[in-house]
Amino acid sequence: MKIAYIMRGLPSSGKSTIAKMLTNGVGIIHSTDDFFFVGGEYRFNSEQLQEKHDRNFEAFCHSLREGIPIVICDNTNVKRCHFERYAKSAEQAGYIVVFVTMPHPSIEVAVQRSLHKVPAHDIQRMIDEWET
Repeated sequence: MKIAYIMRGLPSSGKSTIAKMLTNGVGIIHSTDDFFFVGGEYRFNSEQLQEKHDRNFEAFCHSLREGIPIVICDNTNVKRCHFERYAKSAEQAGYIVVFVTMPHPSIEVAVQRSLHKVPAHDIQRMIDEWET
């Protein structure tokens, strides 16, 4: 059985921690954040966001084609349009698609825990735009 997990949640909600647990040593995690690391340093650039999302999607699809048993999309996936292409591609590749939605931490906790220094106003915007 092949499973594709689509993680959903605010920054610092625990998505990546759960994703690591779900790989069970036989899976792979695809996160757009990984494409913003340069020389081990996280350098977010909003102008490159769509390009990085597209690269992450291509890597995800490559893993599906390779038949990796557990493939995970570890992004915030605030809106349906952010994750629909991942789910559709996984289904077409014969994967069971499982959505994992993390509870929202408070904005204060999310800012405090954020490894990527996501500001409070961006986290609030994500909450305001969240689609179920």
